[in-house]
Amino acid sequence: MTKEVGFYFTVPSAEKVPDEYDDTVHEMNDFCRNIAKQLGETDFTRKQSLQQLREWIAKHPHIKRCRTDAPFLLRFLRTKKYSFINTAKTLESYLTAKSKHREWFNNLDIDDPPIADLVNASYLFPLPRLDSEGRAVFFSCSSGFNPNKNTIISAIKTICMMGEIYYETQEISCAGCVWIFDMENIDMNVLGMLTIQDIRTLADIVNTAAAARIRELHFINTPAVSRAIANLVLQLMSEKIRNRVFCHSSLEDLHSKVDKSMLPKEFGGEIPASEMAANYKVLCKKMRKRLLGLDELEIELTSNQNDIWTNGSGKLDDGAIGSFRKLQVD
Repeated sequence: MTKEVGFYFTVPSAEKVPDEYDDTVHEMNDFCRNIAKQLGETDFTRKQSLQQLREWIAKHPHIKRCRTDAPFLLRFLRTKKYSFINTAKTLESYLTAKSKHREWFNNLDIDDPPIADLVNASYLFPLPRLDSEGRAVFFSCSSGFNPNKNTIISAIKTICMMGEIYYETQEISCAGCVWIFDMENIDMNVLGMLTIQDIRTLADIVNTAAAARIRELHFINTPAVSRAIANLVLQLMSEKIRNRVFCHSSLEDLHSKVDKSMLPKEFGGEIPASEMAANYKVLCKKMRKRLLGLDELEIELTSNQNDIWTNGSGKLDDGAIGSFRKLQVD
């Protein structure tokens, strides 16, 4: 559990037009308030944008159920810097992804054994405090994923659960987050669990539906085969995300970018990964009902939306696909 972050634990309504709109948010500190201002937020724009977005949701013919509480909608508005059109597109894409791929994005339940196994094994956890720029830092240990026991679906859900817990807090919806992935044990036994279509679809969802201010992505201990696959995946990502990726050749290199004292003890820090993961599990338990409430969100899938999420807007050229197939065979 990250200190200095104000989490929400109640379960908001999923009625697209509730009897009363929920504007309850935690008080922002001066640091977050300043960042929000840089994102285009004032008391007036926040109130006006929430009203416009709620009216758009109410009139949307295909949205059946959607949260309209302020923390949820501010997450989208801040990510898109208060551009109404871009915010609406991202929210629609988010709902479409959840409805189209329920196996990835629903039932984010810490009591579900496959997810609990990954959290218990320290596969993914937040670092205990915000970094110097006020961002949450999430750490993934590849040693926590066992391809003979765990599944890619469970890994995706575990990552999504982290985002849903943090992304709508005042601190993270303003300052954003940093992800660190230790890739040491990610070999072809793991990579072979993903299909080309899975990769294309996930990349498209990250590009169009991830309502998150992802500031940096760090990779450490990356085997050669994983680097090759990563290069293919990066072709599908937006330029903004590609410019925020850092691949480190050593722990010392990572320490030059990330405060060493924050990291797990196994990576040069002070607190063991198992202790960080145990604290995170407590938070997941507190958030369980709120997370399960997200399963109620629903948008009617039209033929156009089905085409988007089946084919993906990202493209790999024939040479890249050929390279990936060659790696699978090798």
